[in-house]
Amino acid sequence: MAWASDSAIALGGWTLRLERSCRLAALLGLLIAAGCGGSGAAGSGASSAADADSSRAGLAAAGGDGEWMPKNKRVERFEGAENLADLRSQLTAEALEGVTHLDLRGRGWGPELGRLLAESKAVAGIAALNVSDNEMGPEGGAALAGSPHLSKLLQLNVGGNDIGDVGAKALAEATSLSGLRALNASGNDIGAEGTRAIATSEVLSHLASLDLTMNPIGADGAAALAQSSTLKDLRSLFLLGSGIQAEGARALADSSSLENLTVLALSGNAIGDEGAQAIAQSTSFKKLATLDLSANGIGEKGARALADSNSLASLAALEMFGNEFGSGGEAALQERFGSALKF
Repeated sequence: MAWASDSAIALGGWTLRLERSCRLAALLGLLIAAGCGGSGAAGSGASSAADADSSRAGLAAAGGDGEWMPKNKRVERFEGAENLADLRSQLTAEALEGVTHLDLRGRGWGPELGRLLAESKAVAGIAALNVSDNEMGPEGGAALAGSPHLSKLLQLNVGGNDIGDVGAKALAEATSLSGLRALNASGNDIGAEGTRAIATSEVLSHLASLDLTMNPIGADGAAALAQSSTLKDLRSLFLLGSGIQAEGARALADSSSLENLTVLALSGNAIGDEGAQAIAQSTSFKKLATLDLSANGIGEKGARALADSNSLASLAALEMFGNEFGSGGEAALQERFGSALKF
């Protein structure tokens, strides 16, 4: 995921932020079972954790800064601030001089944090802002989005704040965020309506990385992303545990707007064989280098479809943890993808 937290757990190369929501806890349970409980082929032994960690570098790399970020990274966390009053007194232009990343994750400061940051002129020069897991809610998310001082922001992480569709719409309309290249809005109770706002936003048209993991966007949300005319610069899309099912996978596979994707992560979406077949037959995913279909109920039929695909020639990593595709499906996938296959 974009800008992965230091307080993360490694799941075979993925680093997933520890969210407060039970939705992410459920997905983590799925992925832990998938990564530690065995392979996709019945009767096969699981790979060691060390092997998995080293071999899944393609997905893990998505957690770092994008190439658009300043080379001389400098992070400020204001670790001495115990409350918002402390932060208000310390948040000055002098304190942030030369700072590229402002990291305030996991402080639990509520909606007022969004208002405080929105009012602060001191943040005008930062390139990356992480306010994940702060219980900001829709009110705090909307307040932050209304800031006139974030025009230089390139990466924004608002994950785990339950900003909902209201907050998502506010972000989509926030003119000061028109330079944003990476948005992590995971674990925010964003539905199809909020996803549609993001997908149709002219403001967010320069996004290269979008993370909507653990939001109930459903098939309708996936369709909104697939039909977007403004997200054509998107390179990485993370929709782990987002309830898109086979219908949503078909919509993504049929999209002519997502042809530049190089990373697509769809773990825990119950897309099944039907969804896997749609992805395999898609002509839109020819640039994909990393595809994560772990924990999706994919059987031998779906595995063979992926193995026979004419459109996945660029894959360097295919994640298939937690799928029961049997020895026949395993053999077909291994013959086609070799060391790129991880299960």
